[in-house]
Amino acid sequence: MRVRSLAAALVLAVTPLVVPLPVTGVTGVATAATKPNIVFYNLDDLRDAVPGNIDPMTFMPKTRAWMAAGRRYPQHFVTDPACCPSRSSLMTGRMPHNNGVRVQSQGPAFDSAHSMACYLRTAGYSTYVAGKFLTTWPRTTTPPCFDHSTVMWGGYNNVAVRVDGAARTMAGYSTTGLGVRGREYITSALALAKPFLLYETPQAPHWVDVTNPDGTTTQRALPEPKYAAAPVPACSAPVEANRQDKPPYVRNTSRTPAQGQEMCASQLRAIMTADDEFDATMQLLSTRGVLANTLVIFSSDNGYMWSDHGRTEKFVPYEPSLRTPLYLRWDGQIPAGTEAGRLASYVDLLPTMLAAAQFTLPAAAPRLDGESLLTPSHRTTAYAEYFKDPANGLVPTWKAIRTATVKYIQTYAENGTVSFREYYNLTADPTEDTNLLADGNAANDPPAAELSALAARLTALSTCAGAACVV
Repeated sequence: MRVRSLAAALVLAVTPLVVPLPVTGVTGVATAATKPNIVFYNLDDLRDAVPGNIDPMTFMPKTRAWMAAGRRYPQHFVTDPACCPSRSSLMTGRMPHNNGVRVQSQGPAFDSAHSMACYLRTAGYSTYVAGKFLTTWPRTTTPPCFDHSTVMWGGYNNVAVRVDGAARTMAGYSTTGLGVRGREYITSALALAKPFLLYETPQAPHWVDVTNPDGTTTQRALPEPKYAAAPVPACSAPVEANRQDKPPYVRNTSRTPAQGQEMCASQLRAIMTADDEFDATMQLLSTRGVLANTLVIFSSDNGYMWSDHGRTEKFVPYEPSLRTPLYLRWDGQIPAGTEAGRLASYVDLLPTMLAAAQFTLPAAAPRLDGESLLTPSHRTTAYAEYFKDPANGLVPTWKAIRTATVKYIQTYAENGTVSFREYYNLTADPTEDTNLLADGNAANDPPAAELSALAARLTALSTCAGAACVV
């Protein structure tokens, strides 16, 4: 496959955007057959299929076709459904309470020395990032340990980027431009005869402010023009008739199904271009003969509410916000199929990458809070936490645990005391409509011993570190 010129996707500001990279006619593979290249395609705000609604991955058929040779994890949950804390957990392999990034503004505190790019570079990898790094990362600071970077902070059209630290403008649709850039990085990396990491992370399907014909402004994803009218089904969540069993911040919101449908439709159309770009990248890996020795990861940093429980946005402990798609492919190493019974966490992805790279953490490095998905699971509980953040409205601090059958949530007052508790029987109530602790029916409350055990487990996980986070 011929890689398109970057000039087709970018308008250069002042000086050419293309960074000199060594390119030869060599078609390379990783030096050791067991040390794979790593391509991580990480979308922004793409929820997974949840009960009572559609599967967004239906609208990425090319991605699904490529990843059918790998494994899907339908029980995959992020550690914090907010951008900077979630991505920091991903890249450090540590929970927000351990990695120093609990709210959006703390992006500059990211512990880069103990993170994905620095570890993999030490393991002998060439490292590249194309797209979002951290929302509040300083624009004048190049992401550490990436050999080359094309970083954006958001937007779909004619976006500002920094290329190895130099300010540029990427013309056209950003998902496409980043895909082109990522494939240029791959082509250059293959000339180096050593494994590489490509971390590609576009805007899609995160919202932007859109001005309507009548002059009003709404928030929605912005599809590429060719997909702006693509047919999509009704996908807003069923109306929850009574939210009196929810905490006040949920009771006090009232997003309508029509608003949820508008957001959902725009997001589904926005991921269609991401599907095209992922397909082109996989075609390149296949054509160059390196796909079989590449660990491919597809996921997202948060889910999104489509009027579920009267809300749009994320930041909440419910399934659409916490559960995101996860696919892994590494031919001959990861069996094809769906691992429906495994509870997987976003914090598991760095341990998985480092295991594939045969990298052992230095003795002085912080322990990882997840487990490798290349080995049998020891996890029975997915844990997530959220710290009140002025950037995200009125959502209070909460902590949640989820087993295969139940979810238990504690919401906290400003003084740190528990102000509200929720318990959902996910077998009988997979859409989390009935909080059994506040539905007015004491007869259906879970046993006191079970609640006590869940609360103790949540408390332990809220301060866990290392192996203690996998229970």
